[in-house]
Amino acid sequence: MRRATAPAGAILALLCCAAVALAATPSKGLHKGTSSQDRTVDVKVGRNHHIRRFRIDWNAPCDKPGKSWTDGTTVTNPDKQPGDGSFSASGKYKSSQPVAGGYVGHFKYGLSGQFTTGSDANGTFHVKVRVTKNGETVDHCRTGKLTWQVS
Repeated sequence: MRRATAPAGAILALLCCAAVALAATPSKGLHKGTSSQDRTVDVKVGRNHHIRRFRIDWNAPCDKPGKSWTDGTTVTNPDKQPGDGSFSASGKYKSSQPVAGGYVGHFKYGLSGQFTTGSDANGTFHVKVRVTKNGETVDHCRTGKLTWQVS
């Protein structure tokens, strides 16, 4: 049985190393691209090669037929940056001002990304929106899982 576990362990070690090899140190500057919705995405990298800002524009179809919420999300200094070119964050926020008609968006998002070269990165993003008016929930909207890439 030891013979069977040794090759399996070696294969697992190679797979782990291959995953690490895909990571790259991000280069300083603004990296621009698009999402799977063909909307703007940009990632700003600071001098220390950490992601300083992630910005994505999106459209979330709502439960009410024919309705959607179009907006953008900016994440400053994503909280998970292990130093291998990957980053992730999740959080909640709400509209600073009601939009037309007195609607307020309450947002819950998730983000993950990976630099594959110094200037190329890709990842996923999703957001859920709870729409309120006068403090009452009137709709829910979701982007679903979006993919994005920048260079």
